[in-house]
This record gives sequence, structure tokens and C-alpha cells, in this order.
Amino acid sequence: MTMPKLPDLITPWWMDGTTLADNTQPQEPAMLVQGTQSFWQKITDWLTWPLSQQSALTCSEDVLGLLAWENSVVRFSNEPLWLYRRRVHFAYVNTLDAGSMAGFKRILSRFDIDVLATYERQEGRDWDIVSIELADNELVTSDVLLATLIQDFGRTCRRYEHTTTNTAAIEISAAEYHCNYDTEVAQ
Repeated sequence: MTMPKLPDLITPWWMDGTTLADNTQPQEPAMLVQGTQSFWQKITDWLTWPLSQQSALTCSEDVLGLLAWENSVVRFSNEPLWLYRRRVHFAYVNTLDAGSMAGFKRILSRFDIDVLATYERQEGRDWDIVSIELADNELVTSDVLLATLIQDFGRTCRRYEHTTTNTAAIEISAAEYHCNYDTEVAQ
């Protein structure tokens, strides 16, 4: 959120400190205008500071802790600050999306975790197991994040498992091969 800038105080030309000045030093009325402008800018900054602390993405770390407490977000160990800010920022929206698979996919996409596929009620398995298929590179960077998101926003009556898919290019060539074998047995 950008705060409006105070308008500059404009003095008449005979008091601007440069038009009628004999030397390069600023004159008395110009210094007074600059001091007044600085004072009112500082007062404006003090009054608008609470407005700049409402977003979890830009607030101070102390206020971020209060916002996290308000949204029931607990920082896990070694969590980077940018990720913690995003978890706090999206906490309310994630709570609204929790409970459905489409909402769970939206929750994961907010944290740049690409879900390749989800499988529910698979044949030959317990009905409450949900398999989430991720790309191989996703699991390395967000293993703890994924476990936290499943714990916080997954369905309470389901068990979640995540699998990874790694694609690799394989080349097979065919060639003709000849050889002769002799087997001799000695007694």
C-alpha cells in the first residue's frame, strides 16, 4: 500500500531563499519551509504506519508474529521468512479452500507446488487414502511445507500420501551380434 505524499510547501518567489539571495547559503524563510515540510512528513509517516502493517507480505517481523498468532500459523524450524510471510498472508483464504480437492490444489498452487494428479478412492486400497502425485523437483524444496499444509488444510477423515514422478529419456538401439560357443567337458 503506497501512502499519499504530502504536497510540497511553496513559498513566494521573494521568500524562496534563492531568487533574492546574495550568497549560496539558504535564507531564513526557505529553511523554515524545509523544516516545516520535514516535520509534517514525519507526522504523516507516524499516522500512516499502522496502515502499512496490515499486509503480512510487507509488515515488520514483530507485527508478522501477531498476524500469525491471529491466523493460527506456527513457523516451522528453518522456515525462510518469505515463506512464513506467504503462509500468514494466505492463511484465511486457505482456510476457506480447505475441505475439497479443488481447494487443496489451489492451496498448493499458492505456494508454487505443482500437483500432477490426485487419486481418491482407488481400487484395492482403503477408501480414505488420497494420493498426491508431484514432480520430483517439488518434493526436495517443499517436503516440510507439504506436510504442514496437509496437516493444516487436508481433510480430517483422510490419510494423505505423496508420490513423485520423475521422467527420464532412455534411448535403446538394436544391433546384430554374432558369436560362437564351444562347451567342452573334461572327465
